[in-house]
Amino acid sequence: MIKVAIRADGSKNIGMGHVMRCLSLAKGFRNSGIDVLFLSKYEQGILKIREEGFEAIELSHDTETHYEGFCCGGAKFLGKEAEEIIEVLKDKNIDVLFIDSYNVSEEFFLKLKPFVKKLCYIDDINKFSYPVDVLINGNITGEYLNYESYYKDEIMLLGLKYNLIREEFKGLPDRKTNRAVKEIMITTGGSDPFDLSYRLSQLILSDSTFKNIKINIVAGSGFENIDRLRELKRKNTDIEIYENVSKMSEIMLKSDVAISAGGSTLYELCACGTPTLAVIVAENQRAVVDMLCTKGYIESLGWYNNFSDEEFLLKLKNLCENFEKREHYSKKMQKLVDGNGVKRIVDTIVKISS
Repeated sequence: MIKVAIRADGSKNIGMGHVMRCLSLAKGFRNSGIDVLFLSKYEQGILKIREEGFEAIELSHDTETHYEGFCCGGAKFLGKEAEEIIEVLKDKNIDVLFIDSYNVSEEFFLKLKPFVKKLCYIDDINKFSYPVDVLINGNITGEYLNYESYYKDEIMLLGLKYNLIREEFKGLPDRKTNRAVKEIMITTGGSDPFDLSYRLSQLILSDSTFKNIKINIVAGSGFENIDRLRELKRKNTDIEIYENVSKMSEIMLKSDVAISAGGSTLYELCACGTPTLAVIVAENQRAVVDMLCTKGYIESLGWYNNFSDEEFLLKLKNLCENFEKREHYSKKMQKLVDGNGVKRIVDTIVKISS
């Protein structure tokens, strides 16, 4: 049986998206009886990994990557990290290594490659030609990024067929659209560095159009402004705050409309058929939000710092007050992702590594 290691980080600054999608993959391997361990740097991500029952080996780190995760830390920094990873690969007899980080270079991959049977990279942005055995991009943009193979026999698993959506979003019932909107969901990622949840909640509360509509706020484990939200809840009975959510699909399914940061949450909202207004909070989300919007799956507010209060309220009203539009979105959204991406990846890796 093969042994798998996954290199991914989660923290207040870079968010939890990389760790969450890698946990989805790790569970797929675990369900197939394959051992998985994680290599990770920051406390928030490590705690989540261990919570889900996986071993997490902590790598050393000097400074935390900034929130978009694009700070590459220099050749010296990556060289040191590669050496640490190699020690673990040898010590634990790892066959397959997955890397899910933007903090990579050609040299970094080439250094790691001789120590595993298969080196795999989970990507979103096509920064350069990656010297890996398997390249994975399960985004709607995956097939359009014109990837160039570094090796002739490099396997590319691209597009929504390989989306790493979690098991709970598989085979959900067709949504029945309510004529009147009763609940609005706000989900702004694992850390909400721009305090969007608070801003958007206040705007909804200030407009009489949304009187008596319940606001479901999902607060990630890295929320620094959670106390402000709790104070808002104390003053408003229409607000519900969900912390440490174990079943995100339940909140999505009961909400009539969602306002969401870009990222993998958008695929989950599509699986639930929840009509969505998306907000871009990091550069790596822009292309996905734009394409989902262009193809008519969601609506977009654009960048978090680029829309006015009036624009937001107008778009939200337009969505809430138009039953036919919401029903159309729901039906279309639920056809986007089939939920078998993890299984397809696991099956491919097992086949080529055995």
